[in-house]
Amino acid sequence: MEINGINSSAGISKIIPSNVANGAKEASSSAGSGNFFGELVGKVNDLQSQADNKIKSMITGESRELHEVMIAVEKASISFQFLTQVRNKAMEAYSEIMRMQV
Repeated sequence: MEINGINSSAGISKIIPSNVANGAKEASSSAGSGNFFGELVGKVNDLQSQADNKIKSMITGESRELHEVMIAVEKASISFQFLTQVRNKAMEAYSEIMRMQV
């Protein structure tokens, strides 16, 4: 039995913005973090929309693939949880920086 590793086409790499996933460096950290969060929110929103569309197609009878609906819903849920944790870590880092004495 052969065990394959996780490839780059699956997992978190789909929701992490491309400039971060490729290791690109930004000249301005504030502009880079703003772009990062903007792209991340956009990708999470896209996954939420895809899940909504799958649910609607299941309800209307266009699709009978329950497993595809459940997979789309779970992807949207996990990506939202990831976004929430990234936001929490960013807020913790900001709070820590604000507590530093100069």
